[in-house]
Amino acid sequence: MKKTPLVLAAVSLSAAAGAASLPFTASYNGLSQVVAVVNPVGPVLSFETKASGSGSFDLLSYFSADVIDMSTGVGSGSNRFVAGNGDELYGSFSVQVIPGAEAHLIGLTGLATFTGGTGRFNGASGSAVLTGSGVFTSATSAVAALQYSGSIGLVPEPSSAWLLLAGLGLCLPWAVRRSAAH
Repeated sequence: MKKTPLVLAAVSLSAAAGAASLPFTASYNGLSQVVAVVNPVGPVLSFETKASGSGSFDLLSYFSADVIDMSTGVGSGSNRFVAGNGDELYGSFSVQVIPGAEAHLIGLTGLATFTGGTGRFNGASGSAVLTGSGVFTSATSAVAALQYSGSIGLVPEPSSAWLLLAGLGLCLPWAVRRSAAH
């Protein structure tokens, strides 16, 4: 089969649509607060974290909501990273809280999985190891330091020129048939 320019353009477009895996790192400092007692036995607590810092792809802000069984330290939740231009990266995570040398100190370790987002993070995938620490300043509030290290796959957007050529290429058979009919 002879490859037409339209077939070659389609092959090029589909090859460009694959996700490119890139390094991902981020570091944030902020505040984690208990927002609900899910179960007083344990206790099982719901936390929300708001933090700022720096990360790959200009990810300057971090937000998370999680539920942690404080008797085992096991928890999970969802997170959202926000870039300076407003694009958002979404994820979910599992975490293990590790007691520190003193009762108000904790360590954190876990794994985040990226599940898409908005703008350049639309269709994103990948994962990152989470490490961190917390210092409880009261029974319901802790200063948190979080670090992420992993990789992310971003789906590149096709350039406008390729989209235009693909659209024109799809119209070409119609134009040829119409011209032959006259």
